Amino acid sequence: MILKKEVVIISLVIFIQGCSEKELTNQSDRFWYNEMVKTVELRDLDRADENFLSLETEHIKSPLLKTATMIMINAHIRGENYILAGYYMDKYNSYFSSREDREYIAYLRIKSKYLSLYRPLRDQKLLLDAIELVENYKHDYFDSKYLPLVKTMGTNLILSKSSLNLLTADLYKRLDKPEAVKYVLNDKDLNWFDENKTKKPNISFFRALFE
Repeated sequence: MILKKEVVIISLVIFIQGCSEKELTNQSDRFWYNEMVKTVELRDLDRADENFLSLETEHIKSPLLKTATMIMINAHIRGENYILAGYYMDKYNSYFSSREDREYIAYLRIKSKYLSLYRPLRDQKLLLDAIELVENYKHDYFDSKYLPLVKTMGTNLILSKSSLNLLTADLYKRLDKPEAVKYVLNDKDLNWFDENKTKKPNISFFRALFE
């Protein structure tokens, strides 16, 4: 008798779960969009990702998808999830390809790289990649309204690279490697860099622009 009751209870639970799952499929694009916005506001980005995926898979042609993708980009930048922010940037570019869209996403990609440099004197590859993105942006979007911000980030990145080069040169001096010192100090960006008049980079130096 007890066993029969347990079977009935388990069957009831499975039925209820099945109904719940059914209710959470085939919803309108507005439903998934609102759910995504709610979870972003609660800073539950894992749930927000799931809601975005439901919107995307069930309503790939929805006019809400463009705004939703941009919300997820900015939410992950604010949450310091820069890899996921880049993932949504790639997705945005694959769906929406106007010049204005590409221009803004390119700016956000630089901003994301810039903010991810917690240790600018250690993350050398990331630092150089960010500088390259800045140079490409200045060439491709020379009339962009975001250009002043991009140039400011670029200047800070160059200052960090110059500080790194001076530290590296100092190390080579101590190791008695004059050719290596000469090579490092040959960087063109050091021509205008004055170490005595420049504040050494730290986290706030990089992030103050957006905080």
